[in-house]
Amino acid sequence: MIWHYGGGVVQTQPPKDSKERWVKWLKNNRNFAAERSDSLFDQRHRFVFSGVIGAPSSWKNSGGFYGFLDGFTLAPIVEWSSGRPFNILAPGDANGDFQSSNERPSYLSDGTLCQTAVDPGCFQGIFPLDPNLPRNYGITHSYFSVDARLSYRTHLTENVKLDFIAEGFNLFNRFNEAAGNPFYDVVNSFGERKGNRYYSQPTSAFDPRQFQFGLRLSF
Repeated sequence: MIWHYGGGVVQTQPPKDSKERWVKWLKNNRNFAAERSDSLFDQRHRFVFSGVIGAPSSWKNSGGFYGFLDGFTLAPIVEWSSGRPFNILAPGDANGDFQSSNERPSYLSDGTLCQTAVDPGCFQGIFPLDPNLPRNYGITHSYFSVDARLSYRTHLTENVKLDFIAEGFNLFNRFNEAAGNPFYDVVNSFGERKGNRYYSQPTSAFDPRQFQFGLRLSF
């Protein structure tokens, strides 16, 4: 049996002011320093393993099980990665900047999010006041997928080869969250955290399990 394999682990943190379309989400256009936080591209961990498994040419004239395996090639890919940040919103104008769609919530001592100066017990009677939740403090759940490609090659003539190919993606049909609901009341209702970061109700997902089949003629 012939094995070829490779893997990689990435642990990184992009610059906290990495370029993204965050300008429109400024909670206060007069205070850029308050926007220093994790980038939307901040994916801390990513692991990928891939390999190719095939029968050696010496099995070609073997009988039994070894002879049957001749011509087959299996190529799996396994990927795991941590979630990505997203911005949490609480539309309003607690800081008096005449913009309501860019406002973020504040957090209380127990971690509950609230709309600043609106919700009971949420810094009422203080105006103007910037919400205290930093930018991009929401986070999606981790991603995991196993893909594989199985092919079989047969020789039609000395110079003509035919490959039968079957590919499967997300073989375990795992739900992989692509984006979370950004509104603070949904985040509170979802009620799930990771440290000081907040999960939310998923609003979109990556592809479910899929299969595709093909033929390749080489001459």
